[in-house]
Amino acid sequence: MDFPKREWSHRLSLRGSRRAHEGEIGHRTITGAPRTTRRWASLRQHVSNSQDGGKPRVELLFNTSSSKPSTPSSQPHTPNTPKTPHTPPIKKSNWEVIEHFTGAPRPSIITMARGSEVGMAPTTGRESMTEATANVGITQHTRKCALSRFLSSLCGSHHFKNLQVEMLYQRYFLRMNQSNMTHVLGLLVGLALALGLLLIVKLMLTDNQPLLTLLQKPENLFLAVTLVTCIAVYAVLVAAISRPGMNEIWLAGVSGAVLVTLLALQVTLSIHLASRPYEGSRENTGDALFSAKLKDFRTGGPLAAALAVCFFIYMAYALLPIRLRHACIAGVVFSAAHLIAAFLLYPYYPSMMAHLLSSIVVVGGTNVAGALTHHPRELAQRQAFLETRQCVEARLTTQRENQQQERLLLSVLPRHVAMEMKADIAGKPKDTMFHKIYIQRHENVSILFADICGFTSLSDQCTAEELVRLLNELFARFDRLAAEHHCLRIKLLGDCYYCVSGLPEPRPDHAHCCVEMGLDMIDAITLVREVMAVNVNMRVGIHTGRVHCGVLGLRKWQFDVWSNDVTLANYMESGGIPGRVHITKETLDCLGGYYEVEEGRGGERNTYLKDHNIRTYLIVPGDTFKDTITSSGMRKTFPANGNVSKEMRVMGHGSQHGKQTKLGFGETIEGEKDPEDEVNEYLMRAIDARSIDRLRAEHCTPFILTFRRPDVEEKYSRERDRMLSAYFVCSGFVYMVVVVAIAITLDGLFCHRRSLYFYVCTAISVLVIALVNGILLAEKNERVPKWVRSMALQIFENRTIAQSIASIVVFLTFITVLSPLITLTGSEACINSTSHFAEEWQDKNPSVMKIPTKICDYILFCDLFPVLVMLVMVTCAVYQILTSVFKVAVLSIVVTCYLGVSIYQALNEDDVEPAGRWLAGVLVVFFMACLVAHSQHTEATYRLDFLWKLQATEEKEEMEHLKAYNQKLLANILPEHVAAHFLSTVNSDELYHEQCDCVCIMFASIPNFSEFYVELEANNEGVECLRLLNEIIADFDELLAEEQFKYIEKIKSTGSTYMAASGLTKSTCDMRDFKHVVAMADYALRIREQLAYVNEHSFNNFRMRVGINIGPVVAGVIGARKPQYDIWGNAVNVASRMDSTGVLDGIQVTQEVRDILITKGYPLTCRGTIQVKGKGSMITYFLDGPRDSTKTNQIDIIKTNSNNNTDITEKLVNNSSGTV
Repeated sequence: MDFPKREWSHRLSLRGSRRAHEGEIGHRTITGAPRTTRRWASLRQHVSNSQDGGKPRVELLFNTSSSKPSTPSSQPHTPNTPKTPHTPPIKKSNWEVIEHFTGAPRPSIITMARGSEVGMAPTTGRESMTEATANVGITQHTRKCALSRFLSSLCGSHHFKNLQVEMLYQRYFLRMNQSNMTHVLGLLVGLALALGLLLIVKLMLTDNQPLLTLLQKPENLFLAVTLVTCIAVYAVLVAAISRPGMNEIWLAGVSGAVLVTLLALQVTLSIHLASRPYEGSRENTGDALFSAKLKDFRTGGPLAAALAVCFFIYMAYALLPIRLRHACIAGVVFSAAHLIAAFLLYPYYPSMMAHLLSSIVVVGGTNVAGALTHHPRELAQRQAFLETRQCVEARLTTQRENQQQERLLLSVLPRHVAMEMKADIAGKPKDTMFHKIYIQRHENVSILFADICGFTSLSDQCTAEELVRLLNELFARFDRLAAEHHCLRIKLLGDCYYCVSGLPEPRPDHAHCCVEMGLDMIDAITLVREVMAVNVNMRVGIHTGRVHCGVLGLRKWQFDVWSNDVTLANYMESGGIPGRVHITKETLDCLGGYYEVEEGRGGERNTYLKDHNIRTYLIVPGDTFKDTITSSGMRKTFPANGNVSKEMRVMGHGSQHGKQTKLGFGETIEGEKDPEDEVNEYLMRAIDARSIDRLRAEHCTPFILTFRRPDVEEKYSRERDRMLSAYFVCSGFVYMVVVVAIAITLDGLFCHRRSLYFYVCTAISVLVIALVNGILLAEKNERVPKWVRSMALQIFENRTIAQSIASIVVFLTFITVLSPLITLTGSEACINSTSHFAEEWQDKNPSVMKIPTKICDYILFCDLFPVLVMLVMVTCAVYQILTSVFKVAVLSIVVTCYLGVSIYQALNEDDVEPAGRWLAGVLVVFFMACLVAHSQHTEATYRLDFLWKLQATEEKEEMEHLKAYNQKLLANILPEHVAAHFLSTVNSDELYHEQCDCVCIMFASIPNFSEFYVELEANNEGVECLRLLNEIIADFDELLAEEQFKYIEKIKSTGSTYMAASGLTKSTCDMRDFKHVVAMADYALRIREQLAYVNEHSFNNFRMRVGINIGPVVAGVIGARKPQYDIWGNAVNVASRMDSTGVLDGIQVTQEVRDILITKGYPLTCRGTIQVKGKGSMITYFLDGPRDSTKTNQIDIIKTNSNNNTDITEKLVNNSSGTV
């Protein structure tokens, strides 16, 4: 299925200029042929050019206003995988599971000098997956101090340098942010309603005035209007984000609107808290005024208003889906508004300095705590997304490689055979007496053998490249013709080409297809001869009957056919005439008289045909059949190429078949897609297809959020939280804010006789928190003792330990907050509160009295206490490693304790104002609700990410297993170095050839196997005979696994002939000691012994004939649709003649092989002069047995004493052997 190419701007609704900007990733400059590129429609992007060609990289940066654009240095890792191939991607179905893996080092969030990395960013599919292309840090000047760098990095906003990845990331979290924003708006509506209800209750309990009259006061009216407006705005925003067209830009606008309402609500609450019911008594003097002022400042002031400020600031950082920079701006605005309001609304407030300093500390601490919450959360999300994209890219790369391998595999083996082999490889090995044989029988098929006449002399005249190119051109055209005529090419035997029609699916016109194939092959070779001026011709033989098809052996599988009918078809080719199609009587009977034929007289040219009384015929050349029977459906027509001449068609032009990439990797894909674009498209489809609610309902329990499957939950519990150190650093900072705020506000606490409680709590807490942070931050520090790093590793890897330590830190913070309540009590702390008042003085206006300069510490702490409780709740919320249920439990305990203390104060302390305490209670309860919603959202996100990762890992492993199976099968089709050549993206030329100067070639045949092979019903029409042949070949293949035979490469096995060669690569060609020749000689002796072993246990008398030669060969791969590795050259022909002219049980070698083996101590016997076809007279030798080590040592001594007298050495060797 093809997916329409839509503009990214349409998908993400991010509007922007579509003009290409030079140097941007979205508008890549591509050299060479023009190609379609994708335009990215919005968001400014940057480019990081690597030093290996300027490829765009995916990088994660902190973008700060103070930093100038520059390219951060990347820290590449050693790649563990080969480069991603540039092969045309295949269209795939939707993948509903996005995966990511944790292969990157753990980032350090706070200590930027540690140089941790954000992630292992994919580099557009062209480089190793493990190369690091994104670093933690921001673009900055090295001259900046550490504190400046820290603050700059903390307040900076993350973004991917690649625009495409940044847009995908925003899309990835859009739905989660949209759902989270809906919950936040619902909580804000509830908060506004609760505040409105609290206002009404307060007004009803104040004096005895009517409610409407009280509402008309400015401070009350202002608050009521603000609350109503906020509720209306929140309702509109809920409706807005629920619409289907919601995107990132609209969501950012909604967040901005929420921030504006929170700012308005903060200002109105500050004004409302600053208003007092005794302002009308300014005209009073003396004790009346003093009493009024004293009651006026029981509670309230800047610290009371700081509670709402801290609430809104932390909400901006933790709950709203905005960038960190924007959250910092909002936090600064909220803080500035609070301080300005404090100066304007409380100009004569006692202990103003303590209030202001405490407010600055808690508000500033909340800002930093919010930033430390936002920073690791966004960093973890981006890291997870980056790993997700990375894993998608790796999966697609593996899938492309698998598809390449499978296409290559299926181009050599039929699908049913290949699938059966892969199933056996994947399954458990079975202990059976015989190796499994992959053989199927087919009736009523036609077999065609074709041989290129004049090829032997041609190979002597051509260079290596010319020879392989000529064969490749010829067989590529033959493959295209075979596809057109519904023939299945079976194998290439040097210059011989044979195919079968009626495989794997039966066809009634199989004989017609083979005849047409043969005629077109002759026409093609004629045109080749005329165009290329090469004296070649084609001899074609066809027979109709039954075949057994499949593969034999364990190595270098090649699909083949066996039967007596195949043997007859082979002899039909040998007894044919160049330029003619030679058929049997059985084939003629299937043609139905559509062809004009003449007597073939094959018996006059071939003894096999004569001995078996085979009557043969020759097809009379002509086009009468082709012109008259097209309506019968027997002849392949070419409606799409009706204007293409026959000459062009047989040369391979005009046909759509065979428009292959190299090695038949499938048709070329129009509009070839870049791997990076494919990954992005794939991610886009996966993001659109994911359903958070469905996954959560299927795999997680409601509210508790644990996985329904215990095994998955156990795996999740063992998952490492890479941001753990950031959580503890943030909690340590919050604790210091708590201590400093208490010290500033309650300076009299340190002189109190019961302040020991506070000192002990603070000392223990600081020690524990500092120790934990030190251990965690020392995990990667090599200078720290090993046992410390081991402890840190245990905390990181054991989630239970980390959760326990986090709980201890939270409760230590809460106990520290509660400790001043033990030290201070309302009655005792304020007994002599008048001692804190300054003397009264009177200026020109006697009605103006100086306000007390300081009030009771206990009253101050009552204002500070809810703010400190909120900071304790922030400490708990920071730890993402804590489950949401555990957080609810902890927060409930904290809030319950706070409410209990507040109720006690309201009932027993007259100095505490009930209305202010009620407001603080409402804010604390709703802050807890917000944190619970946030923890639920965060944990659900983390768990779903883990679930996707787990599911994707299983898919990835299945893909890797498939790749391993394909690689194992490929290793049994092509040599490893040849398969690597064609699977790489560097070598784009289809033609592969290699000149090898010193290759040892062996042909080993079992001539009397044809006597053993009979087709009877008792032996399953010959299948059992082939089973024994499979065992023999498998035994030969198993010997190649031994270390001493590592130089040898099996080329192929055809019938009962086994072909192998050694020295085909630089690593296996030993020109000094000729180890590859020695290995071949030993191998020939071993397979002869193995055959004797088979004879002994199978009660047969198979006899082997072996021929060995050495010399230069041409190795290459030919065939467009069915690639086949082979070697050619005069040395190969001579080795084949050594086999065919040899004697049974003998190993015949040439003079060159004898000259090498004699120096190694092998016994050889001279056979004498024999006649070899194509070579004339040759002197050959027989290898009699394994080498004698004593003889080898003697030869080495002679060589040492007579380095320059080779003739004497040779004579001594001959005398010592006595056999040559």
